[in-house]
Formats: sequence, C-alpha cells, structure tokens
Amino acid sequence: ERGAKHQLLLLAEENAAAAVADHLRNEETDRQATEELKRLLRLDRAPRRIEGFDISNTMGNQSVASMVVWEDGQAKKSDYRKFRIKTVQGANDFASMQEVVMRRYGQAEDLPLPDLILIDGGLGQLAAALDGLRKVGHADLPVIGLAKARGEKEERIYLPGRKNPIILNPS
Repeated sequence: ERGAKHQLLLLAEENAAAAVADHLRNEETDRQATEELKRLLRLDRAPRRIEGFDISNTMGNQSVASMVVWEDGQAKKSDYRKFRIKTVQGANDFASMQEVVMRRYGQAEDLPLPDLILIDGGLGQLAAALDGLRKVGHADLPVIGLAKARGEKEERIYLPGRKNPIILNPS
C-alpha cells in the first residue's frame, strides 16, 4: 500500500496503460492506411495480405526475384520467398517478373493468396505480371506497379488498364 514497492507497482500500471494506448493508436493508424489504400486503388475490400515482388541481377546475370509479405500491417518474414530465375537469360526484368509470378501463383503452395500484389516497376513489369497471372488462372487478383519516374522522388502507382499513374505524395 505504500513505500518503494507501491511506487514500483504504480509505475508498472502507468507503463502498461501507455503501452496499450500506443498499441491501439497503431492499430487505428494501420486500419486507416488500409482503408485509404482500398479507396485509392478502388479495391473491393481493404487489403489484409500484400505480396510484393522485385527482380535483381548481378551484372545482367544470376537474376533472382524476392517476394515480401505484409499481413495485417506487419511484415510476415516467415512467408518471404526468394526465387532463382530459371527460364530467362540475361537481364530481362519483364520476362523474369512473368516467370516468378507464374511460379508463385501457378503451383499449389501452403501460402494463402494475397488481397493485393505489388510489383516493383512501371507499366512493363505490371503488364508482364498480369500476363503471368492470366496464364495460371489468377487474372482476378488485384495487382499494382510501384515505381519512381527518373529523377523524381514521388512514387507512382500504376494500375491495370490505366495509362497515367497515380502520383503519391511523399507523406
């Protein structure tokens, strides 16, 4: 009821209340962000699971693709994947993107399908990913391309069937 142990208990209660408030604030921020994304991209529902793809190569050789996953506003590293590009010779990001999308979504895998696929690249990479998805019967999955214009800082979102991108404000 009094003394150092009582002060320690009060401090613990105060810290716990602050941690709960931070957690609830972060959840609300995440919810608002996904709702804004749903509105901006004209999705049927807010994306709970997002899978993002990027192609890399070393001096035009040894191409690999990385897949990162966000689920409920958090990185889900256990679902990350790395794909060695097998069918493409040289640095061909378009063909590599098509291959990796077909491999990820054309095989029965233990991973759930995403609510949104994010492709690192502009219209060319987006078109290649869409073609790959069509070939494996998943043309219905929402896909966007994300890229910066040369010399610019603002990200641009490319949507299927739309020539002009949505320009994202850095904030």
